[in-house]
Amino acid sequence: MMRRCVQLVAPLHANVVIGLLATLLFLGCAGPAPRDILLGSIDQAPPPQCGEAALIEPWSCMGFDGLCIRTNRWDICTTIMQPTLHARLPVAMESALATMRATFDTAEFTLPEPSQTMTTCLMSDRRQWSNLAKVILPAHARTMQGLGRGGFTSQGVALLYDIDRRSHCRDTMALALHEGWHQYAQTALPRSLPHWVDEGLATVMEGFVLHPDRVEIDHTANRQRQRRAWWMLRRGRMQSLRDFANDDPHAAMDRGQSALLDYYGQAWALMRFMLDDPDRTERIRAILAAAATDRSSPASGLEDPSLDEEFRQWCLQNLRPGWWR
Repeated sequence: MMRRCVQLVAPLHANVVIGLLATLLFLGCAGPAPRDILLGSIDQAPPPQCGEAALIEPWSCMGFDGLCIRTNRWDICTTIMQPTLHARLPVAMESALATMRATFDTAEFTLPEPSQTMTTCLMSDRRQWSNLAKVILPAHARTMQGLGRGGFTSQGVALLYDIDRRSHCRDTMALALHEGWHQYAQTALPRSLPHWVDEGLATVMEGFVLHPDRVEIDHTANRQRQRRAWWMLRRGRMQSLRDFANDDPHAAMDRGQSALLDYYGQAWALMRFMLDDPDRTERIRAILAAAATDRSSPASGLEDPSLDEEFRQWCLQNLRPGWWR
């Protein structure tokens, strides 16, 4: 069965926009699966088990040579030859997802495992990315070329490229982590999530802290989203929660780049707000449980006007960036 094609854009930004990230949820495409195209040169031996060290193998695709770093749940193929990225990203991907799942798992409900190994392909420049994109989604090649920096995800496969050009690869890692949530949702949940939940969790999963010798997963750490949300709050740009729940990235993109940045800033702040209280966390858990069991999403509670003031007060208390105090 052919599923509808959806384009979502999730920008990462500092003082200026540093990237536009598109997620194409396009299932049932004709032709070879993206994963088969990308991993044709890899011996499909069993991946490492949970807790085991990642395996690193030579990788090539369409004449591009690099490495494939295999973890329990991901195959990370890359032509970015930065040893720091090779060491940090596999740990960050597995740890960020494990932390996210642990947030919602209970004795009665456990988020399911992905139905297949997820593949993240990180190319070192846009030219490489563009050439692969034309092969993997030929029907959408023209749309792909119009995207800003970032990439897309299809059938649990993320095709991205380096948006840092620096050794620490901080923003490229955040990009991969954001898409990592979408990969998980595509491969583990039979039913799609509401936009505000899916994008809220993806923006939360971007959060981490870099140390000289390790990556610390901290889903509350996201200065870019935090600054945008605080700026929106100060200028009265936050939507009511009822309106935001009915909005989506496509409509925000049609309203312009600033509206799109606002959308993701509010998605991050709203998800932080929801996860900061046990009762509100339970609402997100119920929505995830419904998606995991192929049931319609329950009511979110965002239509309650009293929640708007709670959200505003929470933002005032929790979102002010430290260097603005």
